[in-house]
Amino acid sequence: MFAVGCSLGPPMHYWYLWLDSAFPARGVRSLRTVLKKVLIDQLVASPGLGAWYFLGIGTLEGQSLEESWDELKEKFWELYKADWCVWPAAQLLNFLFIPPTYRVVYVNVVTLGWDTYLSYLKYRPRAAPSTEQEDQRSAKA
Repeated sequence: MFAVGCSLGPPMHYWYLWLDSAFPARGVRSLRTVLKKVLIDQLVASPGLGAWYFLGIGTLEGQSLEESWDELKEKFWELYKADWCVWPAAQLLNFLFIPPTYRVVYVNVVTLGWDTYLSYLKYRPRAAPSTEQEDQRSAKA
């Protein structure tokens, strides 16, 4: 996780620089622009970061690209729904009140908790198939 996390630092730095230059805003008076930034961050950056996490960790664990991609497809919507519960509020505070110089640091602090969830999602045991599903598979065989 450390290597994947470190690989995200520079791109996130430049992502926030771009967001700030494309949508200059800070403070409550700029709420409309800040909300645009949060929406763009959620629609553009969040899916890519989720994919980077699963593909990066899978590669470091020796999974094939296909295995990592399958895992991403299986868990993506759960990840993305949770992302919408955490990151819009965190980014709203970030873009409203945190000076641009400290934004990546702030995001890294929030990421400590977020990474705990990502680890849980990645490594939780898969649910065992129900008896009904096993019976259907047995009948087909």
